[in-house]
Amino acid sequence: MSSLSSPTSTFTAFKQYEPNEPAAIVFTVVFALLLFAHVWQSVRAKVWYMWPLILATAVEVVGYVLRELAAVSNTFILVFIIIAPACLAANLYMLVGRAILFVGPGYAIMRPAWITPVFVGFDVLAIATQGVGSAIIFGTDNDIDKMRTGRTVLILGLFIQLVAFFAFLLLAMYFDRKTTVALRQRVAFLRPLMNAFYITGAFILLRSIYRAVEFISLDFNQRPPNGYLYVTEWPYFVLDAVPIAAATFVYNVLFPSRYLPRTKKERLGKDDQMPMAAYSHA
Repeated sequence: MSSLSSPTSTFTAFKQYEPNEPAAIVFTVVFALLLFAHVWQSVRAKVWYMWPLILATAVEVVGYVLRELAAVSNTFILVFIIIAPACLAANLYMLVGRAILFVGPGYAIMRPAWITPVFVGFDVLAIATQGVGSAIIFGTDNDIDKMRTGRTVLILGLFIQLVAFFAFLLLAMYFDRKTTVALRQRVAFLRPLMNAFYITGAFILLRSIYRAVEFISLDFNQRPPNGYLYVTEWPYFVLDAVPIAAATFVYNVLFPSRYLPRTKKERLGKDDQMPMAAYSHA
Protein backbone atom coordinates (compact mmCIF):
# COMPACT_ATOMS: atom_id res chain seq x y z
CA MET A 1 0.00 0.00 0.00
CA SER A 2 1.21 3.52 0.61
CA SER A 3 4.53 4.01 2.30
CA LEU A 4 4.76 5.37 5.80
CA SER A 5 5.53 9.01 6.17
CA SER A 6 8.32 10.17 8.42
CA PRO A 7 7.21 10.56 12.04
CA THR A 8 6.30 13.98 13.34
CA SER A 9 7.11 15.33 16.77
CA THR A 10 3.48 15.32 17.81
CA PHE A 11 0.47 13.06 17.37
CA THR A 12 -1.73 15.91 16.19
CA ALA A 13 -0.97 15.27 12.53
CA PHE A 14 -2.57 11.79 12.69
CA LYS A 15 -0.82 10.75 9.49
CA GLN A 16 1.28 7.61 9.72
CA TYR A 17 1.09 6.95 5.96
CA GLU A 18 0.36 8.94 2.83
CA PRO A 19 -3.26 8.14 1.84
CA ASN A 20 -3.60 6.18 -1.37
CA GLU A 21 -5.00 8.80 -3.76
CA PRO A 22 -6.38 6.42 -6.45
CA ALA A 23 -8.27 4.46 -3.77
CA ALA A 24 -9.65 7.67 -2.26
CA ILE A 25 -10.81 8.80 -5.71
CA VAL A 26 -12.45 5.42 -6.42
CA PHE A 27 -14.43 5.50 -3.17
CA THR A 28 -15.36 9.14 -3.71
CA VAL A 29 -16.90 8.14 -7.04
CA VAL A 30 -18.52 5.01 -5.56
CA PHE A 31 -20.20 6.87 -2.72
CA ALA A 32 -21.19 9.74 -5.04
CA LEU A 33 -22.96 7.27 -7.34
CA LEU A 34 -24.67 5.60 -4.37
CA LEU A 35 -25.74 9.02 -3.10
CA PHE A 36 -27.21 10.00 -6.48
CA ALA A 37 -29.06 6.68 -6.73
CA HIS A 38 -30.58 7.02 -3.25
CA VAL A 39 -31.70 10.58 -3.83
CA TRP A 40 -33.23 9.63 -7.18
CA GLN A 41 -35.01 6.58 -5.72
CA SER A 42 -36.36 8.55 -2.75
CA VAL A 43 -37.67 11.38 -4.92
CA ARG A 44 -39.18 8.95 -7.42
CA ALA A 45 -40.95 6.98 -4.67
CA LYS A 46 -41.86 10.20 -2.81
CA VAL A 47 -40.54 8.89 0.52
CA TRP A 48 -38.46 10.95 2.91
CA TYR A 49 -37.56 8.43 5.63
CA MET A 50 -34.31 7.56 3.84
CA TRP A 51 -32.69 10.88 4.72
CA PRO A 52 -30.30 9.43 7.38
CA LEU A 53 -28.88 7.01 4.81
CA ILE A 54 -28.61 9.83 2.25
CA LEU A 55 -26.82 11.92 4.88
CA ALA A 56 -24.49 9.00 5.69
CA THR A 57 -23.58 8.59 2.03
CA ALA A 58 -23.04 12.33 1.57
CA VAL A 59 -20.76 12.41 4.62
CA GLU A 60 -18.74 9.53 3.16
CA VAL A 61 -18.34 11.48 -0.08
CA VAL A 62 -17.06 14.52 1.82
CA GLY A 63 -14.70 12.33 3.87
CA TYR A 64 -13.11 10.74 0.81
CA VAL A 65 -12.86 14.04 -1.05
CA LEU A 66 -10.96 15.46 1.92
CA ARG A 67 -8.85 12.32 2.16
CA GLU A 68 -7.87 12.63 -1.50
CA LEU A 69 -7.17 16.35 -1.30
CA ALA A 70 -5.50 16.14 2.13
CA ALA A 71 -6.54 19.78 2.43
CA VAL A 72 -7.47 19.61 6.10
CA SER A 73 -6.30 17.86 9.24
CA ASN A 74 -6.86 14.11 9.19
CA THR A 75 -8.77 14.59 12.44
CA PHE A 76 -11.66 16.11 10.47
CA ILE A 77 -11.49 13.30 7.92
CA LEU A 78 -11.72 10.75 10.75
CA VAL A 79 -14.76 12.52 12.21
CA PHE A 80 -16.58 12.36 8.86
CA ILE A 81 -15.79 8.66 8.44
CA ILE A 82 -16.95 7.91 12.01
CA ILE A 83 -20.27 9.77 11.69
CA ALA A 84 -21.42 8.06 8.49
CA PRO A 85 -22.05 4.52 9.83
CA ALA A 86 -23.94 5.97 12.82
CA CYS A 87 -26.30 7.78 10.42
CA LEU A 88 -26.74 4.56 8.46
CA ALA A 89 -27.60 2.69 11.66
CA ALA A 90 -30.15 5.40 12.51
CA ASN A 91 -31.92 4.71 9.21
CA LEU A 92 -32.10 1.01 10.04
CA TYR A 93 -33.79 1.86 13.35
CA MET A 94 -36.35 3.93 11.46
CA LEU A 95 -37.04 1.25 8.83
CA VAL A 96 -37.54 -1.60 11.30
CA GLY A 97 -39.60 0.71 13.50
CA ARG A 98 -41.89 1.46 10.55
CA ALA A 99 -42.22 -2.25 9.78
CA ILE A 100 -43.21 -2.97 13.39
CA LEU A 101 -45.68 -0.08 13.40
CA PHE A 102 -47.29 -1.32 10.18
CA VAL A 103 -47.59 -4.98 11.21
CA GLY A 104 -48.52 -4.29 14.83
CA PRO A 105 -46.69 -3.26 18.03
CA GLY A 106 -47.79 -6.47 19.75
CA TYR A 107 -45.11 -8.37 17.85
CA ALA A 108 -42.22 -6.32 19.24
CA ILE A 109 -40.45 -6.13 22.60
CA MET A 110 -40.44 -2.32 22.49
CA ARG A 111 -43.10 0.14 21.38
CA PRO A 112 -42.40 1.34 17.82
CA ALA A 113 -42.64 4.97 18.90
CA TRP A 114 -39.72 4.43 21.27
CA ILE A 115 -37.40 2.59 18.91
CA THR A 116 -36.06 5.51 16.88
CA PRO A 117 -35.67 7.97 19.81
CA VAL A 118 -34.01 5.41 22.10
CA PHE A 119 -31.54 3.90 19.62
CA VAL A 120 -30.82 7.13 17.76
CA GLY A 121 -30.21 8.65 21.20
CA PHE A 122 -27.57 5.97 21.82
CA ASP A 123 -26.10 6.74 18.40
CA VAL A 124 -25.85 10.44 19.23
CA LEU A 125 -24.21 9.58 22.56
CA ALA A 126 -21.77 7.27 20.78
CA ILE A 127 -20.89 9.92 18.18
CA ALA A 128 -20.39 12.59 20.84
CA THR A 129 -18.22 10.28 22.94
CA GLN A 130 -16.10 9.28 19.94
CA GLY A 131 -15.77 12.95 18.98
CA VAL A 132 -14.56 13.90 22.46
CA GLY A 133 -12.12 10.99 22.49
CA SER A 134 -10.77 11.91 19.06
CA ALA A 135 -10.34 15.55 20.08
CA ILE A 136 -8.37 14.52 23.17
CA ILE A 137 -6.12 12.11 21.25
CA PHE A 138 -5.44 14.10 18.13
CA GLY A 139 -5.32 17.49 19.83
CA THR A 140 -2.72 16.45 22.38
CA ASP A 141 0.99 17.12 21.96
CA ASN A 142 3.17 14.37 23.42
CA ASP A 143 1.06 13.83 26.56
CA ILE A 144 0.76 10.05 26.72
CA ASP A 145 -1.62 10.09 29.71
CA LYS A 146 -4.07 12.36 27.86
CA MET A 147 -3.76 10.23 24.72
CA ARG A 148 -4.63 7.12 26.71
CA THR A 149 -7.57 8.91 28.29
CA GLY A 150 -8.76 10.00 24.85
CA ARG A 151 -8.41 6.45 23.54
CA THR A 152 -10.48 5.14 26.45
CA VAL A 153 -13.23 7.69 25.74
CA LEU A 154 -13.17 6.95 22.01
CA ILE A 155 -13.33 3.18 22.57
CA LEU A 156 -16.21 3.72 25.01
CA GLY A 157 -18.09 5.53 22.24
CA LEU A 158 -17.40 2.70 19.79
CA PHE A 159 -18.65 0.13 22.31
CA ILE A 160 -21.79 2.15 23.03
CA GLN A 161 -22.53 2.11 19.32
CA LEU A 162 -21.67 -1.59 19.03
CA VAL A 163 -23.73 -2.72 22.04
CA ALA A 164 -26.72 -0.55 21.09
CA PHE A 165 -26.76 -1.88 17.56
CA PHE A 166 -26.41 -5.48 18.74
CA ALA A 167 -29.33 -4.96 21.14
CA PHE A 168 -31.38 -3.57 18.26
CA LEU A 169 -30.41 -6.56 16.12
CA LEU A 170 -31.86 -8.87 18.79
CA LEU A 171 -35.03 -6.75 18.92
CA ALA A 172 -35.44 -7.01 15.15
CA MET A 173 -34.80 -10.75 15.17
CA TYR A 174 -37.49 -11.22 17.84
CA PHE A 175 -39.99 -9.25 15.75
CA ASP A 176 -39.04 -11.15 12.59
CA ARG A 177 -39.38 -14.55 14.24
CA LYS A 178 -42.65 -13.79 16.00
CA THR A 179 -44.38 -12.37 12.93
CA THR A 180 -43.11 -15.16 10.69
CA VAL A 181 -44.58 -17.79 13.03
CA ALA A 182 -47.84 -15.95 13.74
CA LEU A 183 -48.63 -14.33 10.39
CA ARG A 184 -46.70 -16.45 7.90
CA GLN A 185 -47.54 -15.41 4.31
CA ARG A 186 -49.20 -12.19 5.41
CA VAL A 187 -45.77 -10.76 6.24
CA ALA A 188 -43.86 -12.50 3.44
CA PHE A 189 -43.53 -9.12 1.72
CA LEU A 190 -41.18 -8.02 4.54
CA ARG A 191 -38.67 -10.85 3.99
CA PRO A 192 -36.45 -8.94 1.48
CA LEU A 193 -36.43 -5.88 3.78
CA MET A 194 -35.47 -7.94 6.83
CA ASN A 195 -32.77 -9.75 4.85
CA ALA A 196 -31.40 -6.37 3.78
CA PHE A 197 -31.37 -5.33 7.42
CA TYR A 198 -29.40 -8.43 8.47
CA ILE A 199 -26.85 -7.98 5.68
CA THR A 200 -26.40 -4.29 6.41
CA GLY A 201 -26.25 -4.97 10.15
CA ALA A 202 -23.45 -7.50 9.63
CA PHE A 203 -21.43 -4.94 7.66
CA ILE A 204 -21.92 -2.28 10.35
CA LEU A 205 -20.91 -4.68 13.13
CA LEU A 206 -17.79 -5.70 11.18
CA ARG A 207 -16.78 -2.09 10.72
CA SER A 208 -17.43 -1.20 14.39
CA ILE A 209 -15.37 -4.17 15.63
CA TYR A 210 -12.51 -3.17 13.31
CA ARG A 211 -12.49 0.40 14.63
CA ALA A 212 -12.58 -0.78 18.25
CA VAL A 213 -9.67 -3.20 17.73
CA GLU A 214 -7.73 -0.52 15.86
CA PHE A 215 -7.67 1.81 18.86
CA ILE A 216 -7.44 -0.90 21.52
CA SER A 217 -4.25 -2.19 19.87
CA LEU A 218 -2.69 1.28 19.56
CA ASP A 219 0.62 1.45 21.48
CA PHE A 220 1.28 4.90 22.96
CA ASN A 221 4.65 3.85 24.37
CA GLN A 222 6.14 4.17 20.90
CA ARG A 223 6.85 7.55 19.32
CA PRO A 224 4.85 8.15 17.27
CA PRO A 225 2.14 5.81 18.60
CA ASN A 226 2.00 2.59 16.64
CA GLY A 227 -0.37 -0.28 15.88
CA TYR A 228 -0.74 -2.48 12.80
CA LEU A 229 -4.31 -1.44 11.99
CA TYR A 230 -3.39 2.19 12.62
CA VAL A 231 -0.28 2.40 10.43
CA THR A 232 -1.49 0.08 7.64
CA GLU A 233 -3.97 1.39 5.08
CA TRP A 234 -5.41 -1.73 3.45
CA PRO A 235 -7.52 -2.78 6.51
CA TYR A 236 -9.11 0.67 6.45
CA PHE A 237 -10.47 0.10 2.94
CA VAL A 238 -11.29 -3.60 3.37
CA LEU A 239 -12.88 -3.34 6.84
CA ASP A 240 -14.40 0.16 6.74
CA ALA A 241 -14.82 1.59 3.24
CA VAL A 242 -15.97 -1.60 1.48
CA PRO A 243 -18.45 -2.74 4.19
CA ILE A 244 -20.12 0.67 4.43
CA ALA A 245 -20.31 1.00 0.63
CA ALA A 246 -21.82 -2.49 0.41
CA ALA A 247 -24.27 -1.75 3.24
CA THR A 248 -25.41 1.37 1.41
CA PHE A 249 -25.72 -0.45 -1.91
CA VAL A 250 -27.97 -3.11 -0.37
CA TYR A 251 -30.71 -0.48 -0.03
CA ASN A 252 -30.29 0.58 -3.63
CA VAL A 253 -31.09 -2.97 -4.69
CA LEU A 254 -33.80 -3.56 -2.07
CA PHE A 255 -35.26 -0.09 -1.81
CA PRO A 256 -37.55 0.09 1.27
CA SER A 257 -40.50 1.78 -0.47
CA ARG A 258 -41.22 -1.54 -2.19
CA TYR A 259 -41.98 -3.13 1.17
CA LEU A 260 -43.18 -0.36 3.47
CA PRO A 261 -46.19 1.96 3.29
CA ARG A 262 -45.52 5.59 2.52
CA THR A 263 -46.95 6.90 5.80
CA LYS A 264 -46.91 5.73 9.42
CA LYS A 265 -50.72 5.75 9.57
CA GLU A 266 -51.23 2.66 7.43
CA ARG A 267 -51.75 -0.71 9.13
CA LEU A 268 -51.70 -4.30 7.90
CA GLY A 269 -55.30 -5.47 7.40
CA LYS A 270 -56.60 -8.98 7.93
CA ASP A 271 -56.44 -9.82 4.23
CA ASP A 272 -53.40 -7.73 3.30
CA GLN A 273 -50.15 -9.40 2.27
CA MET A 274 -48.41 -6.27 1.07
CA PRO A 275 -48.77 -2.60 2.00
CA MET A 276 -51.03 -0.91 -0.55
CA ALA A 277 -48.73 2.08 -0.88
CA ALA A 278 -45.95 -0.22 -2.03
CA TYR A 279 -47.68 -1.45 -5.18
CA SER A 280 -46.87 1.66 -7.16
CA HIS A 281 -43.18 1.51 -6.19
CA ALA A 282 -42.47 -2.19 -6.62
